[in-house]
Amino acid sequence: AVVSTQSGHYGRDELEFTELIEKLRLEKDEVESFVIEAIGARLIRGKINEPEEKVMVSSTTNRTFTEQEWKLIKTKLENWQKNLNAVQENMKNGYYAMPLGAS
Repeated sequence: AVVSTQSGHYGRDELEFTELIEKLRLEKDEVESFVIEAIGARLIRGKINEPEEKVMVSSTTNRTFTEQEWKLIKTKLENWQKNLNAVQENMKNGYYAMPLGAS
């Protein structure tokens, strides 16, 4: 597993984007959103160093993720992104615009 440490781990682990791409079968442009989701879900604490294409992991939850679990998270993120894109497209096309004179 890419991230498997104990809760309360206070080391300074670095993960290269290339390692995440390879291990999780992500596209390069998916890495950042994947890490943001993991941070938002409180699975890891860390920061993205975009210029150096690294993730600085300061701590993780107490569990090891299987490849299947990472795939599930990836699928959920992809669906979430598709839904957001559809909403954005509908807004651009005026499907969510309020009629004139409506309050």
